[in-house]
Amino acid sequence: MASLYAALEHYYGYSSFLPFQEEIIRDILEKKDVLAVLATGGGKSLCYQLPALVTGGLAVVVSPLISLMKDQVDSLTTQGVPAATLNSSLPYDAMVRTLADLEAGRLRLLYVSPEKVVQPRFLATLRESGVTLIAVDEAHCISEWGHQFRPEYRQLSVLKEQFPEVPMIALTATAIPEVRQDIIRQLSLADPSVYVGSFNRENLRYTVAGKKDTYPQLIDYLRSNPNRSGIVYFSSKKRTEEIAERLRDDGVRALPYHADLPDAYRHRVQEQFIRDEIDVVCATNAFGMGIDKPDVRFVIHYDMPKSLEAYAQETGRAGRDGEASDCILFYSPGDRWKNRAVLERDSLDRPDLYPLAVQKLNDMIAFCETTRCRREHLLRYFGETFTGVPCGACDACLQPEEFIDGQEIAEKIVNCVAGLPGRFGVTHIGAVLTGSKRSKVLAEGHQNFPAYNSGSEYTRKEWSSFIRQFIANGYLDQSSGKYPVVTLNERSRAVLSGDESVRLARPEGRGARDTRDGPDEKPFDAELFEELRTVRKRLADDLSVPPYVVFHDRTLKEMARRYPQTLEEFASIPGVGKAKLERFGETFIAAIGNCRPAQPWDGLDAGGAASRPGGEPREPAAPGGALPSPQPVAPAPDEVPDDALLEEAYALQGYIRELREELRRAEELHKALLARAREMGIQESGAYALTTEISRKRHVVTERFYERYPEVFVQIAKVTVTAAEQAVGKEALEECVEYEESEKVSVRSKAP
Repeated sequence: MASLYAALEHYYGYSSFLPFQEEIIRDILEKKDVLAVLATGGGKSLCYQLPALVTGGLAVVVSPLISLMKDQVDSLTTQGVPAATLNSSLPYDAMVRTLADLEAGRLRLLYVSPEKVVQPRFLATLRESGVTLIAVDEAHCISEWGHQFRPEYRQLSVLKEQFPEVPMIALTATAIPEVRQDIIRQLSLADPSVYVGSFNRENLRYTVAGKKDTYPQLIDYLRSNPNRSGIVYFSSKKRTEEIAERLRDDGVRALPYHADLPDAYRHRVQEQFIRDEIDVVCATNAFGMGIDKPDVRFVIHYDMPKSLEAYAQETGRAGRDGEASDCILFYSPGDRWKNRAVLERDSLDRPDLYPLAVQKLNDMIAFCETTRCRREHLLRYFGETFTGVPCGACDACLQPEEFIDGQEIAEKIVNCVAGLPGRFGVTHIGAVLTGSKRSKVLAEGHQNFPAYNSGSEYTRKEWSSFIRQFIANGYLDQSSGKYPVVTLNERSRAVLSGDESVRLARPEGRGARDTRDGPDEKPFDAELFEELRTVRKRLADDLSVPPYVVFHDRTLKEMARRYPQTLEEFASIPGVGKAKLERFGETFIAAIGNCRPAQPWDGLDAGGAASRPGGEPREPAAPGGALPSPQPVAPAPDEVPDDALLEEAYALQGYIRELREELRRAEELHKALLARAREMGIQESGAYALTTEISRKRHVVTERFYERYPEVFVQIAKVTVTAAEQAVGKEALEECVEYEESEKVSVRSKAP
């Protein structure tokens, strides 16, 4: 394994591997298939890059996004690694040049999209190129059990058919057991070694804040942490633009990003973010897997994600360099219904996936409403046991005074659920406890039960919050159907016997938590660090690459601790490989020499970074990402309304869902009757007539078009029928076109 360590030192500037990296690489070199589930920042890419450098063969890396491929290739070439990408965004001459390098055996890593790698013509080229490894990145996209399913990933099984002797590694940051098995099955991995690393990102600090006055909390946090890169996620495309504009008006360098924006604009936003020309991106989850920026210092969810996998994936984009970073989620009970409505809409084409989606949503809500350590809750979801409670880096562990003894409250909830005949939801149980005169409570006769009005000291909203916390902490069960009901379990009964102690959030609701007391950081010269960032930015701009491609923040901080004055000293800094030493060493040594203090120092400023003696005091950035308590302001129009109105809104929403369900059943019955009438030959009934409309649609078969006209294909942006006809002519296109026919039965009035 000496050659492995030599390559690690030569290309990457490190002397040791991260957990599982060496074992994975050894399996690959022995031509074994591997499934690697390693948290973001766990060093997945090195697991397939290093074997290619050691063996001298070609590693083909299947990656989902063009921008991600480009960033990886930029970083590799800066390290002296022969790497390239083939994708539809390349100009024709660049594509020809890359294909020539591929055929001549000059490449060690080639990044391609899933659509490209399965094309027959390209597979034939790969068979002649000495492929020694196939890597499938973001492999969770292959599974319908996952949160970012992509149908094109299902085609990748052809790779194992075409290259049965070549080892394959599938990599992802988040995968529950069902997803892992699906990845193995879909890719036809042969008896793979499975490595599941710890999902515990110790440098990330988790906070769930109340959604009241969301924007004031957001802007206060950003003002307390200036010049730090971060992402704010939204569920609404419109909201990304509105909040980005509002932030710019308040002096924050922010831009929006969502799928409906033009490609050129989205590319420009991502480039500006990666190159530190803007600080904040307001985005939907379209701003996802292509982010290869290691110094994202915060990820804020303005709206709750629909699953814990999505949450873990998105928060995982913070702190990939191992430095302390914040993960802040704004939550309100109304998020449950907003997300349920989205799931109902999205499941119209695949109703079989709806129960699973609802269960994932309930798991996400449980994370938001738990009163226990959030880190422990998140890790347990992914099958990992965490024994370090209190973790010291989540709001639940850092602010125990925000919680109360919930024993008496818990007993009332359990007695109410146990005493009611039948099964009911959270809102109904809360209504009974508060003595509500809602029609459903009275119709069921629940005003005559002992639990009725037994909890009048709290409002219905507060009881609903307590019940959801109870569910989140495992003291009650909740079904995953369209209308979830609450039931007792063994732990419910343990509460009544006094064997379980219960902790609940205070009824006034949780606000933003102060998480400043995070893991300690070694001191460094903060002023020199900023100077080195300036030098790095200038070099990166000259090379047209992102700043982190030159050096990560972590490496700059190490320079600001050690003050290397010679190339030998500079080479000892972690992250400085041979190529970067030769390329950047003299420049950084000169910058460090200009800033080196005349006398030793050992002081720290208030932020934990070192400050030079005699220098001007610096305004420290908040190291822990606390959300300061906002001053009372008038609620913005898009914030959570008055408690009573909100509760009534929930009730009305429930009635609306019931009406929609009845309407859906009526429509299904109507369609069934029409179908039966048609089978019996009945074409008319009274004033109405059944009509049949047949529509015919043609589309270009992309793979067939590419094989026939590869030069034209790479020159046009989209292979639509119109674009293809203009490029090759209508008659020439016919062999690349398929037709689809659809039939629609409708009822029309016979009246003129």
